[in-house]
Amino acid sequence: MLLVGADQVMGGSHSDVVLWLSYEPKTRFIDIVSVPRDVLIKWDEQRSWIPRKLSEVLYLNTRRYGMDKGILEFKSELEKFLGVVFDYHIVITFDVFVHVIDALGRIPVTVDIPMHYDDYWGGLHIHFEPGDYMMSGADALKYVRYRHSALGDMGRIKRQQDFVRNLIAHCFDVNIISALPEFVRIYRKDIFTNFKWQDLLVLADVFRTFDAEHQRYQILPGESQRIGAKDVWRLDEKAAGEIKASIAGSEKELWPRSKIRPFVIRRGPDSLEGIQAEVFNASGTSGLAEALSEKLRGYGCDVVLWGNWGSYKKYTEVIARTGELSKAVRTAKILGCSRVRTDMDPDRMVDVSVVVGDDFPEEFLNEKK
Repeated sequence: MLLVGADQVMGGSHSDVVLWLSYEPKTRFIDIVSVPRDVLIKWDEQRSWIPRKLSEVLYLNTRRYGMDKGILEFKSELEKFLGVVFDYHIVITFDVFVHVIDALGRIPVTVDIPMHYDDYWGGLHIHFEPGDYMMSGADALKYVRYRHSALGDMGRIKRQQDFVRNLIAHCFDVNIISALPEFVRIYRKDIFTNFKWQDLLVLADVFRTFDAEHQRYQILPGESQRIGAKDVWRLDEKAAGEIKASIAGSEKELWPRSKIRPFVIRRGPDSLEGIQAEVFNASGTSGLAEALSEKLRGYGCDVVLWGNWGSYKKYTEVIARTGELSKAVRTAKILGCSRVRTDMDPDRMVDVSVVVGDDFPEEFLNEKK
């Protein structure tokens, strides 16, 4: 499925969120791949055609054809670019996003950096201090749109993924069925999609029985480049092929994860053999990265780098840097870590990145193997 989050302006629509979603019914496993809005999708160097970013392609098509046909044209161009076929598409405008979140109730969100931005011309004012929030639809929209940080659009994509993860988890704490009438009303009035309203019943049943931990988040890999006056995201085709292969094999994925430290697991000196890792401290407690690196080496892990993450994180996470998700799962299992995600980056030359958050149980460092 292709999910697009966009504004709705006279004469065209601009995308803030583009997600490629895949659901494997055999294992009830969801893959969510963020496609950067600045990805370079059309350009002919020899003929000097104007380079077009993904967000521009959406705007030009919706301006020329209107929303209904424009979305189909946009989807067709993205399918050719990615080499995939989207069975379904759904476009959620800013107003729809606010209405959907409000229908579900407030969503828990952790803000880890100060977020302040004022656009007086556009009427957008974002002001959040670090902390835990229960966000309404209007506040959640500001949170997922914010990109004025050191990481720019990549930082926004990571926040969007965190929000989607929280949103899916929140859906298990509310009665989705009771919210269906409001969803149907929103669907009939404001949403552009090829979903039938009856499909909402099927989706509600999937969410009702879905294991919230069976999710994998990735970002379409590439690198930032400047072409003429444009900053674009140039696709890494090899790494993108690895993402497609991992999605195609999602029926084989098993996620033996649990909460932080609630279990006893047999560990040995070869538990993490064959895994190269880097370890970063984001907890605020000095010395943890070095100490954990030594501990992981005792389990056979080849830790090639350790240091500070550069920003505070509340939760510890293990990041898979290659297509071998099983290595990240093995590492997370040793640590008792419940947060595993994929962010492919072959240039780092490691299998996993371990980011130590404030919740890391320091007693693990003193445990015997």
